Amino acid sequence: MNPKCRLNNSHATCLDNKQKKCHLPLQKNCKALYDYIRYVYRIKENRRSGMNKADAVGEAVEWAIKESLLNGFFKKQKAEVTGMSLTEFDEEEFKRVCREDGYEDGLADGEARKAIEDAENLLKMNILTLEQIAQATSLPLEKVRELSEEICIKA
Repeated sequence: MNPKCRLNNSHATCLDNKQKKCHLPLQKNCKALYDYIRYVYRIKENRRSGMNKADAVGEAVEWAIKESLLNGFFKKQKAEVTGMSLTEFDEEEFKRVCREDGYEDGLADGEARKAIEDAENLLKMNILTLEQIAQATSLPLEKVRELSEEICIKA
């Protein structure tokens, strides 16, 4: 049996091969995952209460040590856990970078399409050499040659 599980705050809802639902308390079935979820939740709650990220993580690490989460792992690896929590994943930063990357990708795609369109128009005018068109559009000469051949085939 290989159940498919979905997690919420404190339970895993699993569907077994017969599609029967069962609710498994994480603290009984996967204490390490349960402890980690509690730690992450503590950081999120700290952030919602107005703490900056460093303070939110620091307080959550101290709390995890006091609660002996992950069998004392937080106490043994305090500096590493704190550093990883601060730098490993920042959801807001991730979303911002994705937006910026998407914008840059879209801009680059638009510029490339415009260069190809300009090259095609210049080729149809038949007044410049392939080298001049490549220089004017910043396209590689080989790409301009391909476009030229495509235009000749269409005509």
